[in-house]
Amino acid sequence: MTRRLAALLLAVLIVPAVAGAQEVLRTDRTEPGHLRPPFRAYEPPPPGHEPRLRRTESRAAYSLPQGLKGLATLDRTLSHLCRRGAFLQRIDGLYWAATPDYRYGVAFSGGTNLIDPQNRRQPGKTYFFRNQDSRCEVWIGDQAKLMPHYIGG
Repeated sequence: MTRRLAALLLAVLIVPAVAGAQEVLRTDRTEPGHLRPPFRAYEPPPPGHEPRLRRTESRAAYSLPQGLKGLATLDRTLSHLCRRGAFLQRIDGLYWAATPDYRYGVAFSGGTNLIDPQNRRQPGKTYFFRNQDSRCEVWIGDQAKLMPHYIGG
């Protein structure tokens, strides 16, 4: 009796496994594009929704072979505001100043490339930005003093 029981158990366990091994599983996809990446780098907008972008290129505003020394001073208050996002360039690096060590972003007191919701800007000043993030530093220079180094067009 135990032999019959063992044979029956063996038949019950092995037969479905062999039958399943012989069955070929389909490899068709349920939807042809389901393995596509979740987004593309660029997808054109739908018709009638073209963006109204104005492309601009960055421009060198100043060439400062001796750096900012003697031409601009670090302003700790504006640097703190810059780190908090309250005194920034509208477009980081749209205007820039070339020095031997760094390339500074530039904004002008007339509001060109400057976001200043607290109205901290002063007339006749140029603002130089370095690391416009949590390490932001802002230098203030007098436009009249900087004029010999102006190369912008």
